[in-house]
Amino acid sequence: MRILQLSLAASLVLSAVSLSACQTTSADAQIEKTLPQVCAALTTAHAAFTAIAATSGAIKASTVKKEAAAYAGVQTLCGDPSHTTVIGAVVLAANALAVVTAALNEAHSG
Repeated sequence: MRILQLSLAASLVLSAVSLSACQTTSADAQIEKTLPQVCAALTTAHAAFTAIAATSGAIKASTVKKEAAAYAGVQTLCGDPSHTTVIGAVVLAANALAVVTAALNEAHSG
């Protein structure tokens, strides 16, 4: 699971670095290229969390709700990234990643 988290973080960092070095048009293209990978990793992390939450019974209901809301919020972006800005895509993906990662960490420790 740590490898998944590190690869997600690396993808976001690489996207941010490439954004700062590019013009908006090419940055948009880079986000559209990278975003499917980030979305797939978030889907995998969400599925892992859901499975742990369903079987452990030790995860707070508030954590389950936060994780579900973060994942649902990023699904609009993942479904059609053309309706957001580069900054919006990075912020949404990073926020969702932070919430899902925190939920997974709680699930593993609980």
